[in-house]
Amino acid sequence: MAVVQNLEQIIRTLIAALDDYLGRFNGPGVADVRAGVARFRDGPVREKAPNRIKAVDHVDTALSWMTAHGEEALAGAIRAAMPYLDWRAYDPYPREIIGETYATNHCATILIGEYGLIQAEDFDLGLFGFGPNILYRDHKHAAPELYAPFTGPNGWRFKAGEALDWRPAHQPVWNEAWAPHAFRSGNQPFLCVYGWTGNVSVPAEMILCDDWSALEAETAPFSA
Repeated sequence: MAVVQNLEQIIRTLIAALDDYLGRFNGPGVADVRAGVARFRDGPVREKAPNRIKAVDHVDTALSWMTAHGEEALAGAIRAAMPYLDWRAYDPYPREIIGETYATNHCATILIGEYGLIQAEDFDLGLFGFGPNILYRDHKHAAPELYAPFTGPNGWRFKAGEALDWRPAHQPVWNEAWAPHAFRSGNQPFLCVYGWTGNVSVPAEMILCDDWSALEAETAPFSA
């Protein structure tokens, strides 16, 4: 019973910290994700077997970066939850298209959702990260999606063939349903809170582009 109570307190504290973080912003999609959090956050916290894959090492590095850059409280809330989190890779993408480097260096954990620690219908809130200097190649999906990155800089584009638009940490990105997007980490791992506000069970689709090698070789802006 003590373990379950400790789990519930830690997960609710983390979700509150993430919601407070999102509350700093007022851009597109933020209110939609926060509305979903408000709807589901008080549901029962389920026990799930924790799972750690090798890519979670990048999360540890990102948390250290956050601590060194003024986000001690948020990083601490994530660290406290780490022993309870089920980290997985998103596997539906064909390896020959998504690329082996990304496939073996990314991870996500669902906090609120059908497979999350708190049950939700057609809504996901979680953490997502991948290693430094890695491109998450162009793709699209039915779920409207918010990314709020804790680390940076990160390079983004929203149309095949465009150059990357490098942005610092703490600049949320909202992707409408089926909107193309790709993004690349800089010299630090990418780590964010993400929210999907509908159609969460529809698989994502890759968008074939001929400039991925160039984007992957691009020199990222310096980040301390």
